[in-house]
Amino acid sequence: MRVAGLFLLACALAGCTRAHYRQSADREVYPIVADRAAAAGFAAERLELEAAPISRLADPTDPDHPPRPPDDPVAADYMERPNGMKGAHWPNERIDWIEPPGWENGLPREPDGSVRLDADRAFELALLHSREYQSALEQLYLAALALTLNRYEFATQWFLRNFTEFASVAPGTLLETNRLSSTSNLGFSKAFAAGGQLIVDFANSFVVEYTANGRTSVSSTFVANFVQPLLRGAGRRVRLEQLTQAERDVLYAAREFYRFRKRFWATVTTLDGGYLDLLLQVQQYRNAAENLRGQEQNLRLHEELFRGGKISIVQLDQVFQAYQQARAGVAQVDASRQTSLDTFKLILGLPPRIPVELDDSPLNPFVLSDPKLDALQEEIDAYQRARNRDLGAPPPVADLRAQYRELDALAGRLAPFIEAVVQELEAWGKTLDPARTDDQARRARATYEQYHEALPPARDDLARIRAEAKAEEGKLAEATRKEAWEALVSQTRRLLNLADQVIATQRQIRIYKIELPPVPWTEPDAMAFAKENRLDLMTNQAQVTDAWRKVLVAANALKSELNLVANANLATPLSERTNIINFQADLARYAVGVQFDGPLNRQAERNAYRAALIAYQQARRDYMFLSDRVEQAVRRDLRLIELERVNFEIARLTLISAARQLEAARQRILQAGAAEGTTRTQDILQAQNSLLNARNALASGYITYEQLRVQLLLDLEALRLDPHGYPIDERRPHAPAEFAGDRCLRPGPGPARPPTPGDPAVLPPPADRPGARLGPPQ
Repeated sequence: MRVAGLFLLACALAGCTRAHYRQSADREVYPIVADRAAAAGFAAERLELEAAPISRLADPTDPDHPPRPPDDPVAADYMERPNGMKGAHWPNERIDWIEPPGWENGLPREPDGSVRLDADRAFELALLHSREYQSALEQLYLAALALTLNRYEFATQWFLRNFTEFASVAPGTLLETNRLSSTSNLGFSKAFAAGGQLIVDFANSFVVEYTANGRTSVSSTFVANFVQPLLRGAGRRVRLEQLTQAERDVLYAAREFYRFRKRFWATVTTLDGGYLDLLLQVQQYRNAAENLRGQEQNLRLHEELFRGGKISIVQLDQVFQAYQQARAGVAQVDASRQTSLDTFKLILGLPPRIPVELDDSPLNPFVLSDPKLDALQEEIDAYQRARNRDLGAPPPVADLRAQYRELDALAGRLAPFIEAVVQELEAWGKTLDPARTDDQARRARATYEQYHEALPPARDDLARIRAEAKAEEGKLAEATRKEAWEALVSQTRRLLNLADQVIATQRQIRIYKIELPPVPWTEPDAMAFAKENRLDLMTNQAQVTDAWRKVLVAANALKSELNLVANANLATPLSERTNIINFQADLARYAVGVQFDGPLNRQAERNAYRAALIAYQQARRDYMFLSDRVEQAVRRDLRLIELERVNFEIARLTLISAARQLEAARQRILQAGAAEGTTRTQDILQAQNSLLNARNALASGYITYEQLRVQLLLDLEALRLDPHGYPIDERRPHAPAEFAGDRCLRPGPGPARPPTPGDPAVLPPPADRPGARLGPPQ
C-alpha cells in the first residue's frame, strides 16, 4: 500500500511526459480538423502537422527534447552570461545543423544531377518542401487547438492541491513549540451551458505538534458551491458565446486553408511566377534563339551579296548590328529565365542552387516546323551561298558533277517532308467544322483549301527539279560549263524556294491547330455559381451572424446582476482519530441566497454594446463589399478571357502575316539591284523583328489565356481538389499511394540520419498525364 502511495505521489509531482501532452493535443485536434475539413467540402488527407521525413522541413530529432541547434557566436555570449551573470544550464546535446542533412538525396534527380520538373512534379515537391504550405497548415492546427481550450472549459475539471508546512515558535526556549501541518484539497469544478458554476472541494488537514504534550489532529471539510446567474450572464446565449465562436472559427480556418490549397496549386503550376509562366519564358528564349538563327542567315546572305557587289557596306553593317542585337536579346532572355527559375525554386521550398530542368512538352504546339526540316533548309541555304560564291567563275566540270549529285541528294531528302506535310494538312482539314461561320473558321478553311491545291503539286515541282538537274548533269561538258553552272544556281534557288514553301505551309498549319480551351461559363451562370460556392463569401456571411450574436451578448451585460447562490459545508470534528469522513450533523452548514448588483455603473458595458452595434453594421457592409468584389472579379475574368481570345486570334494572323512578309523580303533582297538594296535590307530587318514579336505574342496569349481561365475557376470556387491537392480530373485518376510522401516511413525520435549517398529517388518518375481542364462541375 505504501509503495502504491509513493508511486502516486511521484506521478503527481512529476506530471506526465512531454510526449504525452503533445500526442494528447494531436489526438484532440486532428478529429476537429477532419470534421471541419469535411464541413468545408474537402478531403481530410495529408493534414498532419509534421513534415514528411523526406521533406527539407522535417526534423529527425526527438520532437519533445530537441538538441541545441547551432547559435550565432555573438548572440551566444548573451545567453551564456546575460547582463554579466552566469547563465542558465542548458542541455548538453547539440547538433551542428538547422536544415536536416542529406535531404537533397531524396530529390528525384536525373543522371546529370538535375531535377526534372513538370507541373505535377513541381506541385508535389512544393507540398513536401514549401514553407508557405507548412505555415498555412499550422494556422489551421492552431485554430483547432484554441477550440480545445474552449471545449475544456465545459468539461469536469479536477484539481489536487497540497500545502505542507513546518513551523517552529521560540526555538531553544522553554516555550518552544514545533508544528507540522499538511492540508490536501481534492475536488472539481464544472461549468454549465446556462451559466451555472459548481465547485466541489474536499479538504483534509493533518497536524502534528511536537511539544511536551505532543498531539496529532485530523480534520476534513467538504464544500460545494453553486452559482447560477439569473439576469446578467445567464443563459446559453451568453455562456456559450466563446465556444460557439471558436467552433465557427475553425470552420472558417478550414475554408481558408482549402482556398489556400487551391491558390497554392494555381501559384505553383499556372499563375504568374509559376511553372506555366516559366514555360512562357522558355518559349520566349526559343523564339529569341530562332530569331538569332534567322539574323545569322540574313547576315551570311548579305555577306554573299556584298561580295557580289549587290549591296553596300552600310547595308551589311545594318544587318551585322541587327545580328548583334539578336545575340544580346538571347542573353537577356536567358538571364531573365534563370532569375525567374530561382524564384520558382523558392516557391517550391528548394534552395536556388539545386539544378532544375523543365519538362517543356506543353510547348510542343509552338514547335511550328519540324526541326529536321529546318536543318535541311539550312543545308540547302548554305549550299546556295556556296554556289553564289563562285560568281562569274564556274567551277571545273568534275566539281560541277559533284555539286549536281549533292543537289539531287538534298532534293531527295526533301521529298519525305513534303509527304509528311501533305498528311499533316489532310489531318488538319478533317478537324475543320464546315458548320462554323465565324471569321476565324472561314479563314482556316480558306487557308486549308489554298494549300490543298498548292501543296500536292510541290511533289511534281521537286520531281522536275531533280529531272532537269540530271539532264543538265548528263550533257555537262567543258563547252557548256558556264550554262550548266547557271542552271545549277537556278535549280538551287528553286529547291530552296520549295523548301521555304513546305516550311511555311507546315508552320501555318500548326499555327491554326493551336486551340484555346473553351470556357463554357456565361455571366449569369458564373455569377450565380460564385455567389453560391465562394467559401470566403460563406465565411463572410457567417461573420455577419457572429456580429449580430455579439450584439445580443453585449446587451445582456447591460442588465442587473442577479445570481442564485447555494452552499453546502460538511466537516469532521478536530480530533486525533484518523476517520477523515466522520462528518457530523452538528458541524454541517447549508445556505442558499441571492446576490444583486444594480445597473448603476454600466459605462464600459454601454460602450461595448454601442461598439457591437457598429461592428454588426460593419460586418453587413463587409459582406456586401465582398459580394460586389466577387461579381467584379467574375465579370473581369470573363471579359479578359474574351479579350485574350480575340488577341490570340489577332496574334495568330499576325504571325502568319509576319512569316509571309519575311519570306517575301528574302526573295526581294535576292532579286534587288544595288539601287534599291537599302530599302530591301530594311524590309527584311523589320520583317525579322515583326516575326519575333508575333511569335512572342502568340505564346504569351496562349499562356495568359490559360492563366485567366484558372483564375476564373478560383474566383468561381469551381476548382475542386482531390485529397492530394491536385485538381479533380476524371481523365487522370490517381493510383494508390501515388504521392511520394505517402510511401515514406516516418523516423522515430533520435539523432538525424543523413540518407545514404546513392539512395534512389523516392519521388515517382514523371508520367504522361494531361493537365487538368476543368469546366463547370457536373
